[in-house]
Amino acid sequence: MSISSDRPWWRSPAWWVAAAAVTHQADGLRQLRRTLAWVDQPTAPGSPALTEAAVRFHVVLPVLREQEHIADALHWFVALLSGFPGSTLTVVTTAREELEREHLIGSLTGLRAAHITGQRFPQLTETEIAELTREAGASVLPQQSAMRVLRARASTPEVVESELTAYRGAEIAVRHVHYEGEGRKAAQVNAAVEQIAPAGEGDYLAVYDVDSRPSELLLARTAAFIGQRVQAEGRWPAVIQQSARFATQGTADGWWDRSVCRGAARLQTLWTLRREIPAFRRYGASTRRPSQGPVVDTLRQGLAQTVGHGLLVRVDTFRMVGGLPTFTVLDDLPFGYRLTIEGIAVDSLPYTYTVAAPEQVEELIAQGGRWFQNYLDYPACYTHWKAEGKGAHRHLAAQAVGAFRGSTWALATPVTAVCLGLALSPRVAPAVRVTAAASLWLGVVAPVRLLGRAESGRALGATETVRHCGETLAAYLLKSAGPALAIGQWAARGSRRTALSPKSNRRSAAADTRSVS
Repeated sequence: MSISSDRPWWRSPAWWVAAAAVTHQADGLRQLRRTLAWVDQPTAPGSPALTEAAVRFHVVLPVLREQEHIADALHWFVALLSGFPGSTLTVVTTAREELEREHLIGSLTGLRAAHITGQRFPQLTETEIAELTREAGASVLPQQSAMRVLRARASTPEVVESELTAYRGAEIAVRHVHYEGEGRKAAQVNAAVEQIAPAGEGDYLAVYDVDSRPSELLLARTAAFIGQRVQAEGRWPAVIQQSARFATQGTADGWWDRSVCRGAARLQTLWTLRREIPAFRRYGASTRRPSQGPVVDTLRQGLAQTVGHGLLVRVDTFRMVGGLPTFTVLDDLPFGYRLTIEGIAVDSLPYTYTVAAPEQVEELIAQGGRWFQNYLDYPACYTHWKAEGKGAHRHLAAQAVGAFRGSTWALATPVTAVCLGLALSPRVAPAVRVTAAASLWLGVVAPVRLLGRAESGRALGATETVRHCGETLAAYLLKSAGPALAIGQWAARGSRRTALSPKSNRRSAAADTRSVS
């Protein structure tokens, strides 16, 4: 890579790319320092934060083809909620499960054994794959055999009904709601909320995955935070976001998968601390400031990008905004869009928790593709809600912020690769090399060292620093693969909602959602 000598270095496109990266990463490092000084700090004895309000958590678990996880989830959440009188637990199944099963039967019929693999059919369990392969034998899989294998397994609604018998008369209300429709998570949650009795200000909806394991400490801190807000403002917060750190369990066989996924988990944690939490804090503060006009208020506000996991919403607020959107592929960021145009405050919980991250590079890319669908859904949000917002300026600002954030994600890999090439190339001007190297230092080395010190309580050693930085850099160089996958699928097929797409089988262990001390 070289820069032509017939023009100044500061006029070259390469330098401007590196300079933009320096600006972006320097702001990220500043936000990281501020977040680490605010989040996960010990609460002083006697602080109002320790005074818990009379909070009732209404936990909703949407489930789809997750039979083997039901018993453990019920045991965990019933015990967890017993300390909060008036709380409820709702497990929501869906008729889509039967439709997906029949869809799989049709897809499997006529295939040879070699084609029935977990990679091609991630919706199947290992046991089902083994049985289907055996049924196919040296020929092809008959339809009757596919039907016999897939229909032999008890459905999730049947398992839920069976397991619930042990919780009749429990301290908290435990119910099963079956959604009669083709919808997934958003539709299931909306159906569950319809079954919750008229709710007061202290009733909060909390949606978790069936493999989530929020700790008693996390819920106690959440209740204490709500109590603090009530004391300080005289009103109950409408929405609270519990932000997550990410970690792998190192279960992959190959060192490449283990290393890259560790780096990706670290990079996702840095995104939480550098971007997610600061954005929520700015958004929350803007909704509490005296109004200075719609345009100024909107520019201050930005865009609330709520995350579906760890999101608590007052039940009356949830009903007021119409529940989770069902017209988009995913529902978490679109729900934040709805909150933004309504000007509803979102508070960031000053404590984080840890969840499991992908263990395989293939799984990591697929997850990135799913998550990036949120950004492709923003135009649909505008189309659907443009007549219901508080003004066109809010929609325009939300769309602009969403486009910027989506672009920075999609361009993360090429920008990092350009900066790496410029920093290592002896053929570029020294000023350009220094600028590119500075962007890598601000984006990788400095934040990795800060995070390492914050998590371990000590400075990373030289070997640890090199390994952590190498893994994080590798994750940066792979970060745009998910967005590329999502954009490619959108370009080739349009909306992913046009075809029945069975959900992948949940193969990982239960997510560890212990609060970080």
